[in-house]
Amino acid sequence: MREAIERWKRQIDEATERNRDWRVPYRSLMRELYLQDVLFFALSRDEYDPAANTSTPLISTKDFGGAPALYVFSDIDTATNWMRYYRHVTDDKRFGLIGAVEKGQFGFLSVFQIAKRLGVRMILLDEGGSYVGLELDAFLDANGIDPNEIEIPLSKEEMDLLLNRKKPVLRFTPIKAIPIQSL
Repeated sequence: MREAIERWKRQIDEATERNRDWRVPYRSLMRELYLQDVLFFALSRDEYDPAANTSTPLISTKDFGGAPALYVFSDIDTATNWMRYYRHVTDDKRFGLIGAVEKGQFGFLSVFQIAKRLGVRMILLDEGGSYVGLELDAFLDANGIDPNEIEIPLSKEEMDLLLNRKKPVLRFTPIKAIPIQSL
């Protein structure tokens, strides 16, 4: 499936170079990305919990003119190269601040839905490789994802808040950081 992602990226580049319609391969790339069984996310250094070895997806404003963006990788090699280049590791250098999220129930679907609610506007896909910027709204639309519904597991405390008509604080579910020796 990784090959299909790279093929769509090439088709976007070719269409852009030849002044052709790049929207078809762009939407196809977004659909192909959502078909992956696992995606890798850059994790926040500020949110890292050493006791649990978890963090939340990094939201960065360094690209896209300051627009909040998620750093998403379609394969572990590109994620690892990015992590090594930027030295995006834990202070003790035991873990890369990269996390794998499986598509299964409450997997990356909720990451994208929560990101939308937290104000993320872009997905920076595969930076460090043949990267491409994807608009989060277009990604959700291309995959038929309703940004107003969020499928996340709730703790007992959060369920109690909802039952008492109070909103729980919306946040990402923590993701395990990958040990560097595994990368």
